[in-house]
Amino acid sequence: MLKVVGMRNSPRVLSTRYLQTLLGRRFVSSDIQQKDQQAGESNTATDTGVIHKTEQETLLFFDNVYPRQLSIWSPLGWMNTIFFSQSRESVRAKIQNLASPKENPIHGLVMRSTIPVKRDGGVFATFVVPYRYSKAEVNMMISKNTTLESSKGLLSFLTTVSAFPVKGIPWIEDLRRLPSTTIKVKFQGPVLTEEEIYSLFRRYGTIVDIFPCKDGNDFAIVRYRSYRGAICAKNCVSGIEINNTVLHIQYQEEVKNTLVSNFFVNHTRIAVPVFIALLSIVAVLIFDPIREFFIEQKITHRYSLSMDNYWFKQLKDITNSTVSQFKNYWGGHDENHARRHLWDERMDRVNDLQMWLEENNNTFVIVRGPRGSGKRDLVMEHTLHDRENVLYLDCDRIIKSRTDAKFLRNVAQEIGYFPIFPWIGSVTGIIDLMVQGLTGQKTGLSESKETQFRNILTTSLMAIRRIALKNYKPAIREGETTINVKEEDYLQQHPEAKPVVVIDRFAGKSDINGFVYKEMADWTAMLVQMNVAHVIFLTETITSNQILSESLPNQVFKTMILSDASRENARSYVLSQLHDSSGGHFIKPLISQENNELEGKENNGEIVNNINEEDIDPHLIEELDNNLDPLGGRMLDLQAFVRRVKSGEEPKKALEKMVEQASEQITQIFLSDKIEQIKSAQAWELIELLNENPVVKYEDIVFRPLFKAAPELGILELENNGLVNVSRDRGVLKDIRPAKPLFKAAFQYLLENQELSTVLKTRYYLKVIGFENGRIKKWEEELPQLGKIKDPKLFKARVDYLSGKITLSSDVINNCEKMIKELSQKPKN
Repeated sequence: MLKVVGMRNSPRVLSTRYLQTLLGRRFVSSDIQQKDQQAGESNTATDTGVIHKTEQETLLFFDNVYPRQLSIWSPLGWMNTIFFSQSRESVRAKIQNLASPKENPIHGLVMRSTIPVKRDGGVFATFVVPYRYSKAEVNMMISKNTTLESSKGLLSFLTTVSAFPVKGIPWIEDLRRLPSTTIKVKFQGPVLTEEEIYSLFRRYGTIVDIFPCKDGNDFAIVRYRSYRGAICAKNCVSGIEINNTVLHIQYQEEVKNTLVSNFFVNHTRIAVPVFIALLSIVAVLIFDPIREFFIEQKITHRYSLSMDNYWFKQLKDITNSTVSQFKNYWGGHDENHARRHLWDERMDRVNDLQMWLEENNNTFVIVRGPRGSGKRDLVMEHTLHDRENVLYLDCDRIIKSRTDAKFLRNVAQEIGYFPIFPWIGSVTGIIDLMVQGLTGQKTGLSESKETQFRNILTTSLMAIRRIALKNYKPAIREGETTINVKEEDYLQQHPEAKPVVVIDRFAGKSDINGFVYKEMADWTAMLVQMNVAHVIFLTETITSNQILSESLPNQVFKTMILSDASRENARSYVLSQLHDSSGGHFIKPLISQENNELEGKENNGEIVNNINEEDIDPHLIEELDNNLDPLGGRMLDLQAFVRRVKSGEEPKKALEKMVEQASEQITQIFLSDKIEQIKSAQAWELIELLNENPVVKYEDIVFRPLFKAAPELGILELENNGLVNVSRDRGVLKDIRPAKPLFKAAFQYLLENQELSTVLKTRYYLKVIGFENGRIKKWEEELPQLGKIKDPKLFKARVDYLSGKITLSSDVINNCEKMIKELSQKPKN
């Protein structure tokens, strides 16, 4: 049994035939209502989807009360919630004011309920019809008042509210059916004609087109010009019965076939590369200016809060000047005078380097010296300390990156390239494979790290050029005359405007990421040729000159060779450091104020401070003189020695600790069992030779068995790894020395320590035995092949040669085994 909801008469039992006639009407089973009442549940429209009203009430739909939700994510709705109140009371007050305004009220009109439909942006409102009016009159007055009231106000030109009487039986649902400009009208009964459809739906908005029912279909499509018409039609007409036909209306999801989508679907092979190209162009237009800005910031430090900022430098200079004056007044010392003792002999080098930058020679400046000789301090701390635009790049940090993402991050951090997205390489690689599988061709979207590195350098070149031309003016006015100035002429006349690019630890060769040296050489060559920057290379060997010559041919490089400091300057440096920080531990009590003051003199703008050795304990001077010779003039070793003495160690003990550390470093890097046999044996043989002689001639190494196969390659590898230093004469290896003076004492320590020397020598002999056994095995494999020849006289010379080689190698093996036996029989301490 069904009960009709909202009918004028009381509920009655329906016959089967009558039920079939009204099957399309929106009815709610009385059983459902009874179950709801028994369970104590509400029967509101929000919960049941059905609006209950009596015959004395009228139902209208007000549109544009809320912002419409045209997509799943609706930012406009969130903004409307912030700026406008959407509470139930405010909405009811708004509807009441629109329906019955104070200027033209409808007397006796009472609003009973409101049901919001926020997805559609509207509200259903139920009004009690006054006894003096009919429903039609009330609906007409409410619609008229709503139109007039909503046309008032500042926002009326954007949107207005309209009120439409509800003719059908609406279904209040919150399904994910978003509004559309197209509605689907389903007929439950005989279909309506196109003219009837137009007459019924036109009042809600302009109709673009009507698609009537086709054969076998029971629905028509109505397309409105705006969302407003489709929303009002759906909420006001749905459920209406016309000529025994019930109309069910819902939104039709639109499938937009635009020109762009058709192009992508039908021409994939062309569309995908075009899309990738457009995406790349957009990315360049957006990100490249940002990246150039951050590169400029890295070079100029204009907006940074570091000590490289211009204003921080000014403040630091003022503070240092004030503090120095107080120190001089109270008999103190300049904190930099100790280092100046070490650098006095290099002040001429600093002046030469500054002169080269001012001469604007448009060539590379190469500063070469052994590791720890102070190349970086010479350039960064003394030559460029007061220069504003300096870009320092450490090749070693870039080269040693193990993964592509880490490599790109390190490069970006060194240059100041931001933002960078290393993960895009993996994503684009997958996309490239997918597109290649679909279209048969690569998109070109994925880039190798070499290409990305080259792009970073290109972007940095543009930023450096902008810095160099910051103060450039194409025209200079002198009186009434205007002089046109070219960029090249401006840069040639103002070398101080060009940034300085310092590339540290430029080696030229590497096992991993070796392409960096070539790309960086080409990039710096372009900087020099465009005359937008000065370029300084800091390197340890001469091998890097070859790759630089290939990138910048027909140019003479400005080369500066650094060596260790002299013994006198090294001694003065150590004494100065100890004099400043000892606090009387090694220094006699000062006799007078005059003896404590440092004698200063001006030398090219640098103050040279002298230490009075009479104020220093003679015992300290004697100990230093006895222990400074093994350190030589290598600045890093001198600094480590001073730190140990400052911590309380005696000079002799400090030197012994440093020698032990150096010997441990040599053992782990060059003499370990993990190292290849031939390389470890070559290193030990050189250690023994350099312990006996301060310099070993290359010609004495060439004919030794371990080096005979590739003497130059073996020596160069040991040089690159930091064991020895090799001088050259017109490109030919000449003299071999320890990589630093401290290694000479380390070599002696390894050989004089009997227990350690026994282990290392035994390991050396075993590696020589393994090397000779490998050679014998190779020769023995050739002898059986020669024995198969019928006439042995044909290859008698070859057989004699091989037998002689085997005999010599066997003698070497026997000798090594004899030496191992002797070492094992030596008494242990």
